[in-house]
Amino acid sequence: MKKFLLATVSMVALASVGRAADLPAAMPAKAPMYMPAPVADWTGVYLGIQGGVASQHAFFDDTDCFVTNNCRHFDRQKTGGTAGGLAGYNWQQGNFVYGVEGDWSWIGARANQLAIVDTNTSVSTSFDVNWLATLRGRAGLAFDATLAYVTGGLALGHVKNNVDAIFAGSGQVASFSQNRTKVGWTAGVGVEHMFSRHWTARAEFRYVDLGKTTVSCRDNLGSCVSYRGDFSNTLKLGLVGLAYKF
Repeated sequence: MKKFLLATVSMVALASVGRAADLPAAMPAKAPMYMPAPVADWTGVYLGIQGGVASQHAFFDDTDCFVTNNCRHFDRQKTGGTAGGLAGYNWQQGNFVYGVEGDWSWIGARANQLAIVDTNTSVSTSFDVNWLATLRGRAGLAFDATLAYVTGGLALGHVKNNVDAIFAGSGQVASFSQNRTKVGWTAGVGVEHMFSRHWTARAEFRYVDLGKTTVSCRDNLGSCVSYRGDFSNTLKLGLVGLAYKF
């Protein structure tokens, strides 16, 4: 009996060894596949804030030579600050990105000056753009997470311009004034970087021209109403911004 059991165990062991020898060699483990980093996606809605430097260049032309005999040109330049908000939408085709953007900004670059024309005449000038709003197109090339673009479109700005001419000899005070929202145009260039899936930072330069407007003279003697003058306001903006893309 013992001999029979020993013989049985030996046969089972030999059979197991034989089957193991017939099994194919273990396949080597595959290295994990390389997955390229995802390319930045610029498509979508975004909201943001912006601020920076605003330089206003404004002038008044004494068109009919009422203030001075030589139809003098009065101009002023002032640099101040700006801050506001923005919103827009981008579309992307390959590395070409285009979209529409709107913004609103407070402008703090009021320019004032008192000029002595001669012994009897002094002129006080004040030029101000209170706020600026734009509706623009944007288009540019995306180099993965960095976008270089151009932008341009409609500009709306509220201006408060005033020129007061004081004639000491006659006691006459004549004024040319403007307090209204003006329509103009804007154009600029910028660069924007997407530093996470939802956040972008930008730097932009923009030029704004609110056009030339003719106004009539008003005075305390009622003798200057037929005289006219021209106001003009332009802005140069150096902006930085931060936006959240949905």
